[in-house]
Amino acid sequence: MERINIIVDQHVTGQRRRLSLGAATVWFGLSYGVAILGYLAVNAFAARLLDDTFGYFVIAVTTSTVLGQLGLIGAHRGGLREAARLETDDVEGLRELRRGVRAVSLVTLPATGLLTAVVTFSVINEADSRTRWAVAVGMGILVWFGGQQKLWANYLRGFGQVRFASLLEGRSGGALVSLGQGLLVGAVLLFAPGWGLPGALAAVALGFAVPVFFAWRVVARLWREVGAEGSIFRDVRQVVTRHWRFASNMLGGSVNSTAEVWLAGLMLASVDVSLFSAAQRLSILLIIPLMSLGVVFSPMVSRLSERDDQRLEKLLRTGASMAAAITAVLWLPMLIFPGLLLRTIYGDSFGAASLVLVLLTIGSISNVLTGMCGIALTMSRHEAVVAKVQWIAAGVRVGVGMLAAWQFGSTGLAASAAAVTTGLSVTLWLLTRQRMGMSTHLTLRPNLRLLRQTPG
Repeated sequence: MERINIIVDQHVTGQRRRLSLGAATVWFGLSYGVAILGYLAVNAFAARLLDDTFGYFVIAVTTSTVLGQLGLIGAHRGGLREAARLETDDVEGLRELRRGVRAVSLVTLPATGLLTAVVTFSVINEADSRTRWAVAVGMGILVWFGGQQKLWANYLRGFGQVRFASLLEGRSGGALVSLGQGLLVGAVLLFAPGWGLPGALAAVALGFAVPVFFAWRVVARLWREVGAEGSIFRDVRQVVTRHWRFASNMLGGSVNSTAEVWLAGLMLASVDVSLFSAAQRLSILLIIPLMSLGVVFSPMVSRLSERDDQRLEKLLRTGASMAAAITAVLWLPMLIFPGLLLRTIYGDSFGAASLVLVLLTIGSISNVLTGMCGIALTMSRHEAVVAKVQWIAAGVRVGVGMLAAWQFGSTGLAASAAAVTTGLSVTLWLLTRQRMGMSTHLTLRPNLRLLRQTPG
């Protein structure tokens, strides 16, 4: 027992004491910058490899991301929240976290990946047999690897392993994953362009392998002295009972961020699907600064939400101001030179998506201006209300988006996406004021000193 307590004390608290919230933000920002480069490389190479079918690549990747989150049953975010609050002598708490990881890694996530592969194989029945098998297997592997990446990244951050966690978080799986994916997709483009969509999916899946393995090794060392005996199916039931609201919230958020791409694939011609997908992938860059800070701030929100509301509000609004400043720098080129950006990144034919890009950025900007309201609610045990709002917004998004796409094509779909996203952002901001008595929007007086004084 004494050895277990020493391990928990060293690994759960050591990194957190040494690294401030400000330092964690800087470290994550640098890592995320590298992740953006990898993310752009993946999309640029895939667009040139697939051309008119690039939209279906985006649909495949976003769908695998959503299903990977579903297979986790919310254990990654619930685990982050509990690990951040873990006391140094709480061996039982550590054991429960390990059993939850075992349940999703060995049961729910593989089952979701297998089901995804079966459904994919049955849906793409117009392709030849080899392509059907390759795409189906690739989708199943992507679901499993994507879920594993999110699981270990969240647990690393919850345990205070901030530096390594930062390298696994961000677009396309973080700096380590996205760089590997970019190199592999680029290799397919140069040396095996005939592999097409199956080759691109295989490259993206393989890009997860090495970073996920090393993340697993690091977390495994943290609890190697803590057993996880007992029925694994009992653990599955417990994970579902404890974290299903997180799962619903994360799935609802993923649907809201990708629904328009799916609708485009359902209702638009393949060329328009590719144009819309390219604009959507580029507009997502605007929320990256806020998402980055949301990941960094999550453990802090979990710890302070029941202790110091005034300090928490100052930190959240300071973070929102930082995110807004960075986003403004990214937004201006998208407003002034949308066509040039699209042509430079994806190729000459993608410049036609200029208006779609401008419209989509409006929704992204509303998300940034309202700050980290969703993080504040979910990390303070209000995840159920966030999930309800997310699913209501998803229903409205699908209904309005179908009508808009039917009447006005990709432009109408982009306009409806911006409107619903703005409504969702404002609603979550209002709920944060109502439920927590604080605001999360940006402030003209950010307290950067407080970031340096707060553990990350």
